[in-house]
Amino acid sequence: MDGNYQNNIFELGDLELTRYENIFKIFNTGDKNFFYYNIVKKIVIPDSLDERLFYHLILPAGIPLTTLSYNAYGTMDLWWLILVINNITNPIKGLPEGKKIRLLKPRYVEQILDSIEIQL
Repeated sequence: MDGNYQNNIFELGDLELTRYENIFKIFNTGDKNFFYYNIVKKIVIPDSLDERLFYHLILPAGIPLTTLSYNAYGTMDLWWLILVINNITNPIKGLPEGKKIRLLKPRYVEQILDSIEIQL
């Protein structure tokens, strides 16, 4: 069973390029048209990317990832990109207050998302 991406499945709505769900293939059980994601896929942003693509921020106390994403990119959907860029694997623990993190400069986001989409 190979699966397919959501935007290629007629019965499901299209997702914006910024949505995390785009990296996962969807499978159909065939029973009552039940769809599910294969969440094993992992995205890695190479550490070798030019540092000029990023800016840095000291994390304020208690800021939700969705708020950080909205403040940086004008959408709550790119919370996952912040985690990937900073190699944060467990957001449940919360973001490390006072830690200096890297954020992709907004003008490069679409280019990076396009590159991720091509690799999928």
